[in-house]
Amino acid sequence: MWLPRRSRWLLLLLVLAGLVAGKKTAKRPPRVLRGEKDFGGGSATAQGHGRPMQEQDGASSIPELTELPTWVDFYRDFVRTNKPVVIRNHASMQRAFGLWTDEYLSKHWGSREISVEMNKTEERGGPSVQLTINQFLQEMYKEERQGEFYAIIDFDSDKKAKADYDMLAPINCTEVVPQSLTLWMSSGGTKSVLHQDDAENFLMLLAGKKKVMLVHQDQARNIYANIAEVHGTSPVHQDAVDLVSFPRFANVTWLSGELGPGDSLYIPHTFWHQVNSEGRNLAANLWWGHKELDWRWWRPRDEREYNPRMFSTQGALSFDAMKARSPTEVPCTPLPARKSLKNVRFVDEGSWKGYIAKRQTREEL
Repeated sequence: MWLPRRSRWLLLLLVLAGLVAGKKTAKRPPRVLRGEKDFGGGSATAQGHGRPMQEQDGASSIPELTELPTWVDFYRDFVRTNKPVVIRNHASMQRAFGLWTDEYLSKHWGSREISVEMNKTEERGGPSVQLTINQFLQEMYKEERQGEFYAIIDFDSDKKAKADYDMLAPINCTEVVPQSLTLWMSSGGTKSVLHQDDAENFLMLLAGKKKVMLVHQDQARNIYANIAEVHGTSPVHQDAVDLVSFPRFANVTWLSGELGPGDSLYIPHTFWHQVNSEGRNLAANLWWGHKELDWRWWRPRDEREYNPRMFSTQGALSFDAMKARSPTEVPCTPLPARKSLKNVRFVDEGSWKGYIAKRQTREEL
């Protein structure tokens, strides 16, 4: 049937409008940056859909050591080769181990005001409340607070707190620079987001138990780091993996391990990690760098090369290849045994990145 040109245009517009109306647009999942489209296309029947991260397939065990390595062995076998390791009883050598009871914390820092997260299942930017440490200690064990109260307390500039920690073996070297000493505390049941940190890291467990998931830097695309609303995190929920929205997460291979009181975990620079805690939980982490190492392999201000959201994408340098630019040996001038952190100068992340950039510029001249 012949139609006038105007009628044909109207008919075409109606057909297109019907197609648009009939097309289902995938809703942007929580934790995904507005405007991003790299999600969807998965199936609710996929193995692991709706299950917690640490119940997904693809796990193997984190290597373990029962004796302290020397700096030479630790650097060669783990730092330079980008491999995590659990060191049993490592944290039990710290003065804080056994000393940092609730009573001790209350006595020395009870009046200090801290920000306390209201949800033990971590949400970056989620609700928080300001409490003193005394108030936190009084509230966190109450039955009505079972799913609440997760404190992250930084002690970078607190000499009293730092006096209860020694420079850790095997990094007890003048060339090692601490960046941050942070306390993680709860009555148990906390679940962190899957995230990464721009530093070498020792996580020292002082009380309780932790179950840990570690994901290699080159898995960034599979964990959808490129579309996360909060940089340095994965938008995939730690309690229930949505394989409809994030189907590539089913391809993740990861390392699994458990820490008990007195154990430590070395988490290499930029390695993704998700941590669940059980029981009264007290852990300290020390972020650190090495003056004669970091500037040789890491270019933090070059986002074309160092971009944790983009490792493993086409054309990107693999993280192992980047770390392998480190020399086969780097110096470790020993500090006295049991050297307290009390008077050790900490260098914050921004200043450390500035130091690296200056060293690189100087070496290139």
